[in-house]
Amino acid sequence: MDRNQHIMELKTSSKELYLLSCGWEKCTSIQSYGPAVRNYYMLHFILEGSGFYFIENKSFKVNAGQCFLVEPGNLTFYKAESTNPWTYTWICFNGSIVPELLVQCHFTPNQPVVTLSSVQSIAKIIRSMMHHDKLTPANECYIHSELYLLFAKLQEDLHANYNAVELNDNFYITKAIEYIEKNTFTDLSVKNVARYLNISRSYLYALFERELHTSPQQFLMNAKIANARELLRKSTVPVASVALSCGYKNAFAFSRAFKQATGMSPQLYRKTYYKPKNLLNS
Repeated sequence: MDRNQHIMELKTSSKELYLLSCGWEKCTSIQSYGPAVRNYYMLHFILEGSGFYFIENKSFKVNAGQCFLVEPGNLTFYKAESTNPWTYTWICFNGSIVPELLVQCHFTPNQPVVTLSSVQSIAKIIRSMMHHDKLTPANECYIHSELYLLFAKLQEDLHANYNAVELNDNFYITKAIEYIEKNTFTDLSVKNVARYLNISRSYLYALFERELHTSPQQFLMNAKIANARELLRKSTVPVASVALSCGYKNAFAFSRAFKQATGMSPQLYRKTYYKPKNLLNS
């Protein structure tokens, strides 16, 4: 193995975000790459030294502590500085959510270079990826988790945020509904939903009243009751277990809420509407 270079090529299978390869390299003073066009994304993290990055008709000096983005379809060229050649670590990746992740991290066509507070933490993640170089289900899970961790570190370092298009009222409503529907089995509260969305409870209430003509508390209760109705119709799970499965701490509180919403006790509802069915195939 070349002591000045280490590369791992291992494509993972996720469609949203997947790795193609990663590595590190200690470049010589005359080393360069390109001009070339890639069909995937690539990030270089400069650990030492410096170099130059050319994209279309723009050029950038890139120093230790910075990283630069190569996007698919762009003609790029980069080379080490002759007096202080760079050492970098890099990842090649792709996926349906990549454009959104990069926008959140403030990468733009005019600014493909960003400065990080610590490239060493990124380098540590990439080194960890390279320890899982055999194609196994476990290694693929490790690499997926580390790739997401790498972007989490980037987002944290670069103060990532949702863009103005995403941060509209419909965005918050959609995310709130998704969160509630995925957590009807927990003791979820409106406070939890507001905290998840990083907005105030009063703003959340105003959004629900304006967009859905109901309160978030009522929507949350309706979601729990809808889940309970399905369990009662399609299973013989005891009512006490249905209560726990729908986020209620006890069967009494659940029965009271269920009757208030449907006009029937859980027992009567089951007796009236029970239709045996495999829940896994429903």
